[in-house]
Amino acid sequence: MYELLRPVTNGLGIMVQELELHIKETGLAAISNLKRENIPAQFVESIQAVHKRFLEMIKNTLGNDQVFTKALDKACTAIVNHRHSPQEICRSPELLAKYADTLLKKSSRGLNESDIEDKLTQCIIVFRYIDDKDIFQKFYARMLAKRLIHGLSMSMDLEEGMINRLKQACGYEFTNKLHRMFTDMTVSEDLNTKFTDYCKQKSTDLGINFSIYVLTAGAWPLGQTLLSNFAIPQELEKSVNSFEQFYGGNFNGRKLTWLHHLCSGELKVNCLKKPYIVTMTTYQMTTLLMFNTYTSLQFQELLTNTQMAEKELTKTLQSLVEVKLLKQEPEGQITEKTVFVLNLEYSNKRTKFKISTAMQKETTQEIELTHRSVDDDRKLYLQAAIVRIMKARKALKHNILIQEVISQSRTRFTPTNSMIKKSIEALIDKQYIDRSSNADTYVYQA
Repeated sequence: MYELLRPVTNGLGIMVQELELHIKETGLAAISNLKRENIPAQFVESIQAVHKRFLEMIKNTLGNDQVFTKALDKACTAIVNHRHSPQEICRSPELLAKYADTLLKKSSRGLNESDIEDKLTQCIIVFRYIDDKDIFQKFYARMLAKRLIHGLSMSMDLEEGMINRLKQACGYEFTNKLHRMFTDMTVSEDLNTKFTDYCKQKSTDLGINFSIYVLTAGAWPLGQTLLSNFAIPQELEKSVNSFEQFYGGNFNGRKLTWLHHLCSGELKVNCLKKPYIVTMTTYQMTTLLMFNTYTSLQFQELLTNTQMAEKELTKTLQSLVEVKLLKQEPEGQITEKTVFVLNLEYSNKRTKFKISTAMQKETTQEIELTHRSVDDDRKLYLQAAIVRIMKARKALKHNILIQEVISQSRTRFTPTNSMIKKSIEALIDKQYIDRSSNADTYVYQA
């Protein structure tokens, strides 16, 4: 059929349309039957399989003709960005980021680095078809931050390789913050070495092994919303104060904000039948250290001594009761008078273990916060794009300005007309631009 229609003027038109429709229907069918378990992997690998199948067909059967390749690209874009209703959020960026996160974590079982490299390269094929690349960037940055802070990355070379692939696909601006996150990790290693030397010079014995990450506030997607009051335990005070003195002496004018909810430590438990070394969060560690002095404590006493938020302390205590290091009396809902007792009968086959925490898992609240953060970033991005265009052009008609903004934004997301109009109105209120006597034209205000 291809050989017959190719010499005919516009002969391939209908064939191209039919192929595009067929690919789209095949792809949508492939991603509509995803089972609950491991949906990100099923979603991405289904799209990759459809793309590979039809790309091979175009190469082997249709002479690798560019018109069919373009039809494949159009169909794949429609599949990846499909949503059942205009109001529905497209989940493709989130699912792709989660799939990449799974590959880059230490828990990628049965895969060697070469296999993971190949799968990450395949990820970029799906990534190129995503319209909302800024949503992918937000989710990817959050997951990268967790991998780096909690030491979950399988390999720093794999991490850097993925960032370089994203940079090739979208440019340096897209991956700028991701590169800065890597730089912070390297700088932190150097800072820890210098801090150790500083303690030796000052003959300061911290009494514990203490290491930190100093992270640039603007580069890491950690936010300040999770910060809460917290009384640093006496065992950590000396280390924290010493580091603040060291940092203040080397970097005058910089302010350190301690993110205790992201910290973790190893605690040696000596009061049980045999000694255990337990890795846990700073909140869990602070709570357990209270039982060095008391064998049982009321919730209100713990609240007063740790100065943690009630919700945070409740979560922390529940996690310690779940692993049976503490006993709750009475069981059920925690109140001010609920008593917590150290479980002296605790036993575990492992002498070294980790208490898992929900902090490292993506919660529904975090997903909502990520989407909200994307919306805020888009407003600022559109306003900046409009100002750049108007500064260069001085005066522009409404429709031309809309087209220019869409053209500039396309590499990150596709803005709607209403989003652009709201940004224009905001800039008129801020007196960056104004309407000319011709109501359809905007003028830049220098």
